[in-house]
Amino acid sequence: MSSKNPKNQRPPFEKWYSYLLFAFVGYCVADLAILAYRDRMLPQSAPPAHPKAPPPDNYISSGAYNSITTRNIFASSGVIPDALVDKSKGTEQKENEPVPSQLPLTLIGTLVHSNPNKSIAAIEVRGKNQVVSYSPGKDIEGMASIMKVERQKVIFRNLNSNRLEYLEMKKEGNKVAFGGSPKAGAAGGKEVQKVGDNTFAIKRADLLKYTNDLSSILMQARAVPNREPGTGAINGFRILDMQPGSIYEQLGIQRMDVIKSVDGTPVDSPAKAMELYNTLKNSPKVSIQVERNGKNETMTYNIQ
Repeated sequence: MSSKNPKNQRPPFEKWYSYLLFAFVGYCVADLAILAYRDRMLPQSAPPAHPKAPPPDNYISSGAYNSITTRNIFASSGVIPDALVDKSKGTEQKENEPVPSQLPLTLIGTLVHSNPNKSIAAIEVRGKNQVVSYSPGKDIEGMASIMKVERQKVIFRNLNSNRLEYLEMKKEGNKVAFGGSPKAGAAGGKEVQKVGDNTFAIKRADLLKYTNDLSSILMQARAVPNREPGTGAINGFRILDMQPGSIYEQLGIQRMDVIKSVDGTPVDSPAKAMELYNTLKNSPKVSIQVERNGKNETMTYNIQ
C-alpha cells in the first residue's frame, strides 16, 4: 500500500531571512570599520586654553585719602580741625556776630516767652505806617527772617545779604522804670484823667511815651489767656496782677478783669494784643471791652 507525500509547506517569514542576514552582516562590517578607524576619529591635540580675566584691583593708594588726613577727620586724638578758609579773602567762613540793621524797620516792643519760639516782636515797617507782630521763623515783608527775640532786641537774617542783623528799641529820655511805677505827670501826678464813668482822657504826648517803651508796659502787669469753657478758645486776656500806680491802674483796669476786645476787634492772641495796643498812636478815641465780675463793660479813652 503506497502512501502520498504531504504537500511541501514553506516555513513562515522565509522570505525575510535573506534581509535579516544582510542586515546582520552589514552591522558587523560597520562595527569592524569603526574599530579600525576609531583612533583617527578622536582629536589628536587638546583644545586651545581661553585666557582668564585678571581679578579686579581693589587696592587704593594712600593718596586718595589725603583730603581726609589733612583735615584731621576721624582723628583718634579727637581734635577738631580748623574751619575752612577762603583763600581769596583770607578770612574764616564762619557765622559773624549780628550787626545793626539798616532796613526800614523799627522795633516797637518785645514779649519774651519761656518758650523762645513763642516770643513776639512788634515791628513797624517804615513807609507803610503799620505795626505787625512776628515770632521766630516768620518773614518780615520779604526783607528778613526772625531768628531770635530778646528783651528790647530782635535778631534776624537779612534775606538780601544773608547776614545776621538786629534791631533794638530806641532809648527814650522819659522811660517807665522796670519794676517800679510810671513817672508821675504834671496833672495831679497822673497822665490819665478820669472824666466820667468808664471814660478817661490822656494826652497824646504822654501816650507816645508809653507806646515807645512797650516792653516796660508789658512788665507792669501779669496776664494769662482766658479760654471759653468747653471749646478752650481764647476770648481775651485776664489781668492777674499789676504794679501799684502802673498805666493799667490809671486806665481803670482792675485785677481779674478780662480784656476781650479793642474797638470791637477781639483780642485772641498776644500778637493781636500788641498790634491793637499800637493803634493808640494815631487814634483820637479808643474803646476797650472788659469783662468784670461776669459783666461786660466798655472803657472809653479820648486822646487829646
